[in-house]
Amino acid sequence: MTLNEALVRQNFLTKIVLRNNENELPKELKVKVMQMRIELNKLRNQFELDSQEAVKELKPDGFDELYLKDNKTPEELNQLDEWTTKLTDEHNTFILQKGKEIVSFDKKFTEEEYNELIDINSHDVEINGTKLGAEDFLEIIYSLFVN
Repeated sequence: MTLNEALVRQNFLTKIVLRNNENELPKELKVKVMQMRIELNKLRNQFELDSQEAVKELKPDGFDELYLKDNKTPEELNQLDEWTTKLTDEHNTFILQKGKEIVSFDKKFTEEEYNELIDINSHDVEINGTKLGAEDFLEIIYSLFVN
């Protein structure tokens, strides 16, 4: 699986609730969900650290000083715009390439575990600003995480 695919899974896995007002998942399934979250969060955190490091390495000498400088001249503003455009382009390229890297994550839910998830997760969710009805959410969970 690619890093991008793992990050998509992480976005959805974080929306699985372990308990609602009436019920909660069995202890073993709660632990499994938490272990999966931790593993995917590690991948996300490493990606974020790598991305920050890439920005540091890609920044031209003098960028930070010029960025923080008050009362920039028109020439300095032009230079800053050029550097920012180049930095953004190079960083985006880094992100695209990094997202294609193969990562290891092979944890899945069984059909029985999925049925237990359904009992607790019958609510609408919002993922990256997009509202999903419970049925759509559970269908995506099935496609991403069930054997």
